[in-house]
Amino acid sequence: MKKSIAFLIFCIILMLLIISPKISYAKTDFSSDAKLLEKNGILKGNPKDGLMLESNLLRQELVVIIARLYNEEDRAAKMSGSLEFEDVDSNSYYAPFIFWAVDKGIVQGKSEKQFGFDDKVTFEQIEKVILRILGYEEESKDKDLTNTLVISLGLSDGIDLGEKEYITRGELSRVLINTLSTEKKGSTLKLKDILILDNRVGLNK
Repeated sequence: MKKSIAFLIFCIILMLLIISPKISYAKTDFSSDAKLLEKNGILKGNPKDGLMLESNLLRQELVVIIARLYNEEDRAAKMSGSLEFEDVDSNSYYAPFIFWAVDKGIVQGKSEKQFGFDDKVTFEQIEKVILRILGYEEESKDKDLTNTLVISLGLSDGIDLGEKEYITRGELSRVLINTLSTEKKGSTLKLKDILILDNRVGLNK
């Protein structure tokens, strides 16, 4: 009798598992952050794929976005110089942007000879970049301090990524909005004010 009851309970549980809808976890929506950046000319997509918010960010894409953040896209596109990176074609659209970002001290190569062209960007790499943008160049050299600062400054608010995980374009949008709303080191002004972005659409909020 006990075996029959146990078997019946087992069958009921099995049926419930089969007919129960699968649990779906809602993804964080970064569209409002991305749209704000798009209105300000910082993030751009294409007619076919839109802003590609779920796509992983590539290293060469990052330098172009940073140039737009600084409102220096035209200037960066005209930069010329010698790059030591063997994986960057000097005739590539991205070459002058890479030169601009490296010259500005915002982005570094993965080694002296390799930029990491077409490589996906990890959250750890983004942490270092945004700290350099905010004036924490020395602090960005210390891995432990980098992570602590990013958290304490609220730069990773709304982001749930491990340091070695790849960041998407949508997640980058949230990080950049957080960064623009943060005071630069040694200043009482937020980054958006220093970059004179306060008059752009929505960034004065």
